Amino acid sequence: MAVSSHAKAKSHARHSSKDLTRRAARRSMLAGFAVVLFLVSGVGIAWYDLQSQVNTIDINKFLDDEHARQVTDSYEGKPVNILILGTDSRAGANNVDGSEGSEEVAVARSDTAMVLHLPADRSRIEIISIPRDLLVDIPSCKTADGGSTEAMSYTPFNAAFANGAGSRADNTAVAAGVACTIATVQDLTGLYMDEYLVVDFNGLTTTVDALGGVNLYVDEDINDTEYTGLVMSKGCQHLDGPTALQYARVRHGVGDGSDLQRMPRQQNLVAAMLRTAKSKNYLTNADALYSFALAALKSLTTSEGIGNLTTLAGLVMSIGNVGADNMTLITMPNEEAPWDRNRAIPTDESDDVWAAIKADTPISEALQDAAAQEDADSTSSAPDSQDDTDEPQEQPTQSDSDDSATDNQSGTSNNKTPTATATTQDPAAQCR
Repeated sequence: MAVSSHAKAKSHARHSSKDLTRRAARRSMLAGFAVVLFLVSGVGIAWYDLQSQVNTIDINKFLDDEHARQVTDSYEGKPVNILILGTDSRAGANNVDGSEGSEEVAVARSDTAMVLHLPADRSRIEIISIPRDLLVDIPSCKTADGGSTEAMSYTPFNAAFANGAGSRADNTAVAAGVACTIATVQDLTGLYMDEYLVVDFNGLTTTVDALGGVNLYVDEDINDTEYTGLVMSKGCQHLDGPTALQYARVRHGVGDGSDLQRMPRQQNLVAAMLRTAKSKNYLTNADALYSFALAALKSLTTSEGIGNLTTLAGLVMSIGNVGADNMTLITMPNEEAPWDRNRAIPTDESDDVWAAIKADTPISEALQDAAAQEDADSTSSAPDSQDDTDEPQEQPTQSDSDDSATDNQSGTSNNKTPTATATTQDPAAQCR
C-alpha cells in the first residue's frame, strides 16, 4: 500500500527515540514508494503492451471533406455508430483454405458489414447487417495506389471496399477500402460513422479462442463438406475459434446457399460472443481482461478512436449492464432486385431503420410502427367484401391459392426478404 507523504509513521513504543522514529518513518515511506513504483510500472508496461497490439490506421487521406473522420476524446453521453467490417483475404495467417495463391482471394475484400449503434443512454445495443449483394450508389473513391475511381450506381455494396483497396492487402489497401466503404455507408444511411473495426479470418478465430469458445444454438443441420468442411447438427453447440469461422462463412449445405441467409448465422455468432464476454466478468476481473485483450487486440484493425484503449474501455464499460433482451440484431430491410434474383435493393423500411438510429430511438419500435402502418394501408385499400357488381369474380387456381396462403403466412411478397422484423431474443440464450 502506498503511504502518503503527509502520513506519520506509527511508533512501536512511546519511549522510542526521535532518531528511531525518523528512521522507521523513512523506511516505511521508501517501502511505500517502492510498491507504488512497482504497481505503476507494471500497469504502465501492461497498458503499453496492450496498446502496441492494436493496429490503428488513419484513413483521412483517402476521404474528402464531406466524409472525413473526427477523432473524439470521449463518447460519454453521446450516441456512437461503429462500422464493423469482416474481410475475406487469405493472405498470411488468413489462408484458411489453401487458396492464398489465388489473386482473387489474396487481396483485401469486404465480406461482412455491420453497423453497431450504441444510444446516448447506453440502454441497448443495436446491430444492423448490410448485405454485401445490396445494390447501392458508391461515390468516387481514392485508391491505395494513388488514383481514384468513378462514382457507381446500382453496384453491389462489397465493391466499395474493393474499389479503394485495389489489388493489394497491406495496411494502405485496408485503409483505402475502409474509407470507400465508410463513404458509401454514410451516403446510404445518412449516418456518420464515428469509428470502425476490421476483423479478418485470423482475427475472428483468435477472438473466439480468447473467449474460451462460445455456446450458440444452431437452428438447422449443416453439411458443407466441400467448401468450409463444416458438419454440424441442429441444437446447442460449443464452437472454438476455427469452428466459429466455419460457421460464420458457411453458405453451402444449409438453407438456400445465399448470403442473406448467412447473415442471421453471423448475427447469432456475434450475440454468442457478446454473451460470453459478459459472462466472463471481464469488467471486474483485471487478469482475465488483460489476457483476453492481449490475445484479441493484436488481430484487429481499428480506427484511432477505439484503438485508444481508454476510449475502448470506456465504451465497453458503458454497455456492461445491457442484457440480451435489449440487444437487437437485424439485417437491413431489403428485397430481391426485380431484374436480378442474386441482388437485393433497399425497401422503405430501411429508411425507417436509419431514421430511428439518427434520432437515437429504438429501431424495433420504428419497425413495429412501419408494420402497423403497412397493415392499415393494406386494410384501407382492400375491396369491400360485398361487391355490387354483377360480374362474376375470378377464382384463383389451386396453385394460386396455395401461393397466396404461403405469402399470407410469411407476411411478405414472393421476392421480399423477411429480414425487417427486429428481434431482441438472442438465439444463443437457449444454450449455456
